[in-house]
Amino acid sequence: MTKKSRLPRVTAAALTLTVAASLFNTAFGAKVQPASIPSGPQVPMEVEQFADGFFGQPEMKESLAGAALVVVKDGKVLLKKGYGYADVDKKVPVDPDRTVFRVASISKVITATAVMQLAEQGKLNLNQDIAAYTGDVQISNRTGAPLTMKHLLTNATGFDYGDTSEMSTNDLKRETPIKQYMLDNTPTVVRKPGDYYRYDNLGFTLQGYIVEQVTDQPFGEYVHKHIFEPLGMMNSSFRLTPDIMKGLAVPYNQLGEAMPNYATVPTELPGGGMLTTGSDMAQFMLAHLNGGTLGNETILKQETAADMHKPQLAIHPKLPNMAYGFEYAAQQDYNGYHVVEKGGDIEGYHSGMWLIPDEKVGVFLTVNKDIEIRQPFIQAFMKHYFPQQSIPEAPKSQTRTDLKKLEGMYSDLRNRMWTSRIRADDGKLIVKDPLGEHILQEMEPLLFQDEQGARAAFKLDSSGEIDAFYYEIKSDSWAEKMPNPHPYADVAADSAYAPYITHLQQLQVLADGSSVDRFKPDQAITREEFIGWFIRWAGIAPSRQKPVFADLEGSAYTKEIQAAYEFGLIEGAASDSFHPRALLMRQEAAAIVWRMAFRYLHAEPQEAVLSGETDSWAEEGVRFVVGKQLFGPETIEGANGSYNYDSKKPMTKEEAAALLSLFADRLF
Repeated sequence: MTKKSRLPRVTAAALTLTVAASLFNTAFGAKVQPASIPSGPQVPMEVEQFADGFFGQPEMKESLAGAALVVVKDGKVLLKKGYGYADVDKKVPVDPDRTVFRVASISKVITATAVMQLAEQGKLNLNQDIAAYTGDVQISNRTGAPLTMKHLLTNATGFDYGDTSEMSTNDLKRETPIKQYMLDNTPTVVRKPGDYYRYDNLGFTLQGYIVEQVTDQPFGEYVHKHIFEPLGMMNSSFRLTPDIMKGLAVPYNQLGEAMPNYATVPTELPGGGMLTTGSDMAQFMLAHLNGGTLGNETILKQETAADMHKPQLAIHPKLPNMAYGFEYAAQQDYNGYHVVEKGGDIEGYHSGMWLIPDEKVGVFLTVNKDIEIRQPFIQAFMKHYFPQQSIPEAPKSQTRTDLKKLEGMYSDLRNRMWTSRIRADDGKLIVKDPLGEHILQEMEPLLFQDEQGARAAFKLDSSGEIDAFYYEIKSDSWAEKMPNPHPYADVAADSAYAPYITHLQQLQVLADGSSVDRFKPDQAITREEFIGWFIRWAGIAPSRQKPVFADLEGSAYTKEIQAAYEFGLIEGAASDSFHPRALLMRQEAAAIVWRMAFRYLHAEPQEAVLSGETDSWAEEGVRFVVGKQLFGPETIEGANGSYNYDSKKPMTKEEAAALLSLFADRLF
């Protein structure tokens, strides 16, 4: 796959492994431990002192581009302050009143607020089949159970895919209406709505379309008139207007390199397209914390605002997942306080909003660089203002669950690549996932807690069998229990590649039309086969757009290849051909994996020493794969510590299985 200049497409919270990544960067905030203030933030000067201490850490100064921070309590703004630069090269400081940030999926709470306004007015019924509101967008439903607005609001749609392959564009003049986007990306309901939790960008875009249908006006116009304008959020928009562009912070990748501006697809993206300032978000939080009212303006009834902050979907009564638009993600960090939150991730921008309704406290933090500081900050904030002396020991359940019934492989419903392998050992559960091994102790039937206080739970299906698992360290989806695979006749049980092949087969990544009994491990894999596996494994929806490559006719993987192109994972030759049936070179596979790791998971380059021949465009990818040891026994270390990856050799199917199986397990 030859190299050529091209802006990668991105999605709002594309794969959301940044949610998990936030748990790995706990160095930030570790030194900010002034005396605790149990009554919460009170004095503006003290709150500023706390924030300055956090952002004044040497490692923070080295890593940050710019940030805006807002803290509100009891109807007042205690702090709104900028740190660092909106434009590093020009030394333009962040101004919380004027600097605009993309807040990505925090947009969903705005969209949910609009939906709840219409529900208050009787224009929407949260429990009615949405077919009454969707007009020309007809959603196929294979379950026979109605899909309702409540399911959309709580990420429980049952859609086949919740992430589409294109949600942004480098064409700033492109205009894509929400209706057209939904017609081009109409989902299918494949699981009973309400039965499973999975983060769903498409479901929130559908809500924006329904707002348009019910109100007979553009989504952005409705939101401006009924939310932004009443709250005085005059620097907020779902459109990249010239005025918004003037104040927009420059986005930077994890290496500190400035990235080009981009627009969202659709142009007004309800699930992730909002642009705003710290000051405007203060107004929004104040209204929500004050029962839907700010000054003389009311955007929600008091009982509606309260409903939006209550659990509406939970895998266990004591482990909630969703309110209306808001989430329950990292509750293990909140010291027993009721916190609802929403995060947002899009290329170059990362934001977090936390509300503590009982304390009338709200926090908003946004940055313009691909770094993770939100969880370290809120951990430090909670430790400082709402402390808990220690993690309570998990109470022992009086009714013991048969832990053997919980054993198995669980595949994340959003990203197949995230696998949890669970086994029982001496009355405890051991969970092995990309973050390592964790010991879970039973608190009560089907509810567990690990050594750090993070909780996990299991769900029973209608017949009483375990069918889903949720663990707070990966908070954007439940995982489904996978059936045991049927072994391939031509894969020896003692083969070094057998565990990798079995892993992908059990995750249903290899369901590509090949023989059920034979895998052909030594056979070279084609470019189209590898892309088919990769897209299925990553949980990316096959694209419905017209293919950009002219040579895909007859390929069974046309939609997957187009999706990989839209995600920026592959690039065509100068002739705009892809050569789908050509054999995949090992350096090509490494480049694809590296693009995923760098652009979406914010991995950093590796310094591995290479020998042998590798094309310059693939060197970063090969170094990453070698540095992370994402290979089987075919690659060995040389006497001088270097590795010959055989970059220009065709990759076999067993080698491809090893690469993909090891990628998520070793990425972090």
